[in-house]
Amino acid sequence: MLLRRILRLLLEPAKDPLHDSLAAALERVSALHTRLDQELAGLRARTASLQDPTLRDQVEGLEAEQGRLREIEQRLAGELNSYRARTDLVSARQTAFQAQLRLAELMTALDAAQARASALAPQDW
Repeated sequence: MLLRRILRLLLEPAKDPLHDSLAAALERVSALHTRLDQELAGLRARTASLQDPTLRDQVEGLEAEQGRLREIEQRLAGELNSYRARTDLVSARQTAFQAQLRLAELMTALDAAQARASALAPQDW
């Protein structure tokens, strides 16, 4: 019984502090991405009438940076999904191990009960 409690404590899944913080960070990045799109659209509208090539170069640089940020956001979302899948797999393995442990305990108890029943049964040989 003590061994079983110790094993359960050792195999208990740890709380994942990154799970919620990563999801919140991705939501914040998405909100900032939307805001950046709006700001760039407004900047494009204001600079369309201007003939200043330096300003246009700066807008193009911002658009390029926006593209890089979008790629990073997609990569992070993929990594988060991969991380979640790995944690789900670990959890499933832990559940399977616990089921195997319980099955072994039940088989041991069944063997012990069968041995007691055999010992108590009258022997007519």
